[in-house]
Amino acid sequence: MISEAELAPLVCDIEAALPRVHRFASPTPLLRLPDLDALVQGEVLLKAECFQATGSFKIRGALNAMTLLRTDQQADYAIAFSSGNHGIGVAYAGKCLHMRVTIVLPRDAPEAKINRIKALGAEIVFYDRHHEEREQVAEALMAERTAPLIKPYDDWHTIAGQGTCGAEIVEQTEQPMDAAIICAGGGGLSAGIGTYLKSKSRQTCLYTAEPEGWDDHRLSLQKGCRLPAPATGSDWCDGLLAPTPGELTFAINQANGAEGLCASEAAIFRAMRLAWYRLGLQLEPSGAVALACLLSNPERFRGQRVLVTLTGGNVDAQRFQMALDLAGKTGQPDH
Repeated sequence: MISEAELAPLVCDIEAALPRVHRFASPTPLLRLPDLDALVQGEVLLKAECFQATGSFKIRGALNAMTLLRTDQQADYAIAFSSGNHGIGVAYAGKCLHMRVTIVLPRDAPEAKINRIKALGAEIVFYDRHHEEREQVAEALMAERTAPLIKPYDDWHTIAGQGTCGAEIVEQTEQPMDAAIICAGGGGLSAGIGTYLKSKSRQTCLYTAEPEGWDDHRLSLQKGCRLPAPATGSDWCDGLLAPTPGELTFAINQANGAEGLCASEAAIFRAMRLAWYRLGLQLEPSGAVALACLLSNPERFRGQRVLVTLTGGNVDAQRFQMALDLAGKTGQPDH
């Protein structure tokens, strides 16, 4: 268990990471939608990380961790394993910092994510997620090529980079949040944002957001120990299929008093539809889960100021249209 005092250095490291991140990645906006304010009879602020040059928040952690490697160790090559968005972030950071990059990627990753990684000049090594462990594939490459690993979430510098999102939120708002709903795969974004928001307002309640059947954070936070995901859900949210919370990220989220929420597939499709038709935002399913959790639990946030992360928009056109079509068949109204 990590204490509040032990998290103080992370707050400092988040602030130190801001110039490294902002050198190549601009701050993203907070968006408002009156319908959502009316839904909770309060204020909903949407942090649109889908506007990042890489299409997701993952660029933050990659830039922070890789800048430190480049400046402190003069590293010119890095390896990462990823479900897609972290790989894009590492490839983008590599291009910015003039570093060669190899990404270990599942063979069934969305085509949009594969193409973005290739376009950024990174090498891809594919693996079978059903029969191979990505960590083992990456470790073999590291031994063969003597290169450092850029972890997607369970690393202090990666978490500090993701936490710059929280530092921006504090700069962009005049009053503290009552609650923050943050998409969680490995838990790095919730650990980073949550730590920074709690350092400014201990009253802010933190919630991880996951798809049903992949709600390992919700179950782990409820039981007080790291538990595996039931893995009974679909693969629509390909960016949130980490089997268990990260060891470090879980300890941080637990110390911050986070609770877990999950959303059904139908709710995620409705959230994607709402973001597209009301805001013009093309969210990938993983990037819409926090909004889906809000839509599914409005009574929990009644009268509050609520932050919702929109974490990514890297989705194939066919898959996106299919999600919108399925949302239209649910019979549920757009809020």
